[in-house]
Amino acid sequence: MRLKECFDRGLLAKVRPSTNKTKQSLVSARRCLKKARDNAKINNMDVAVVMAYTRMFHVFRALLFADGVKERSHVCMLEYVGRAFPELKDLAKEADAYRRFRHTALYGLDVLVSREDAVAAIRLAEKISTSVRKVLAAI
Repeated sequence: MRLKECFDRGLLAKVRPSTNKTKQSLVSARRCLKKARDNAKINNMDVAVVMAYTRMFHVFRALLFADGVKERSHVCMLEYVGRAFPELKDLAKEADAYRRFRHTALYGLDVLVSREDAVAAIRLAEKISTSVRKVLAAI
């Protein structure tokens, strides 16, 4: 979906930037990473990947709150991040693969996830967090 279409359809909207919501989203992201790690330890690999993606979502969402954008679509949020912050474009694309996985894991049947998949998702979530924090520090 194109960025203009996201705004035209109300899936993204300009709002007042919110430091409070930015911080709240980052707190949610931290909880998600703990849940991802905890689930990987007990061999709930599908849940670990879903929680790792949820961390990615909350970290990117924090960036949108700081930039004055409200999201109503994961797809549009990732499109916005890639366009508004070119230094994060590749990470947004990688996160999009986990967005699609999340959908399959939640609504599909017989999804098998390896430990390697879960570890890779957790590492990407950590990498995204580090990169977004650098961007937030510059805003």
